[in-house]
Amino acid sequence: MCAFTDVQSSNPTADITHISVQRRVVLLAIRELISQKAREGMEAKKGGLMGNLLQRTVVCLVLNVLLCSGADGLKLGKSVQRANGVCATFVIPWGYGCDEFMVETDDGFLLGLQKITSPKSSGKSKGPAFLYHGILIGGDSWLLNPPEESLPFMLADTGYDVWIGNTRTTSFSFNHVSLRREEKSFWDWSVDELWQYDLAAMLEFVHSKSQSKISYIGFSQGTQAAFAAFSEGKLIDMVKNVVMLAPVAYVDHATSPIPIAAVKLYVDKIVENLPLYAFDTQIISGKALIEFICTSSNLPCIEGLTTLVTGPNCCINESRRAWYDKYEAQATSAKNLFHLVQQYRAKTFAKYDYGAKENLQRYGQKTPPSYDMSKIPKDIHLMLIQAEKDAIAVPSDIKHLLNELKSKPTFVSIPTYAHLDFVVATNANRLVYDKVLDFLGQPT
Repeated sequence: MCAFTDVQSSNPTADITHISVQRRVVLLAIRELISQKAREGMEAKKGGLMGNLLQRTVVCLVLNVLLCSGADGLKLGKSVQRANGVCATFVIPWGYGCDEFMVETDDGFLLGLQKITSPKSSGKSKGPAFLYHGILIGGDSWLLNPPEESLPFMLADTGYDVWIGNTRTTSFSFNHVSLRREEKSFWDWSVDELWQYDLAAMLEFVHSKSQSKISYIGFSQGTQAAFAAFSEGKLIDMVKNVVMLAPVAYVDHATSPIPIAAVKLYVDKIVENLPLYAFDTQIISGKALIEFICTSSNLPCIEGLTTLVTGPNCCINESRRAWYDKYEAQATSAKNLFHLVQQYRAKTFAKYDYGAKENLQRYGQKTPPSYDMSKIPKDIHLMLIQAEKDAIAVPSDIKHLLNELKSKPTFVSIPTYAHLDFVVATNANRLVYDKVLDFLGQPT
């Protein structure tokens, strides 16, 4: 009899390590058994019981591989239970339904994906709504405030099946099938890979589950990834509505002091010769890099690091600051940040610049190709909401984007907001989320 054991653990990383190791061991075992059978040749064939046993063993092991990674496996999404996950921490305590899934990208990263449903919703579903977070935060950032102040809960209450995406190296994804976090290859990615692999895997999974088109809501880099994909003619056939909060395509005129200081100090050039592949403000190397930028540029980072990055957020409940700081910021790759630095220097929204020689190999030209915003279909049902005090998605760059788009999106500007107000402001429900719900309810 064939046996398949799925180890359960409160540590999802341990589970994935087990599965990926098991899969590799099984594949090696199959290869060895097949080689052994070939060597034994006619003896195995004549061996009766031994020959049958080998055949049955191979069949059992093949079934195990299929159970680990086949049609119902990680590529299409695997339901998981996580004691300290997004569902258990941020959703279920408020009385909402929540399921967690693990989705494997084509380059082997294991992403966390959550589906939220509301007990207040009745009747026919309004379809799937997918929310994709920004840089240096995770999918949990949409859920840090109470339900009446959080967009996912408001969407669920209105009747949407809400899906929360998590980028590859954030706290609520599951690492990689074979790479370890200590390896350079684990961090060898930027927004180019985020849209090509992460966003593609998650949207394809949501679309396959719902069998209907998706209302896409992005924030910050969650908008830039979508703009890149749509300009390449990818993924757009799976969406029916698109809402971009703090929309980022161009960063030519960003006013954020810390990134600008990093550009002036050529931190990207300094770090590329060091074994510093990840950027995480919760660990020593990340803190040291921030300290270097701040002290070298005489920036008052201790008093106001968040404001120096995002602009002066108006409406954050300071009594929740410890709660926010417990979960944010989260890790990203140094390459991801340096890609933004390249875009700022070059004043263009282009793919990663590897230098003339490697660009020629990768792209067939010496300079990285630009993402052409004019190629985004004219008939896209699109809404853009900007914050007038945003230091990252600044109004002048959004105006540049609007001039490039062939569509005429619904456009809203919030005079008092900066970058993070979109996800944690106490009045975002009135100033932003109500408008989003109205937009999504419009006929397309």
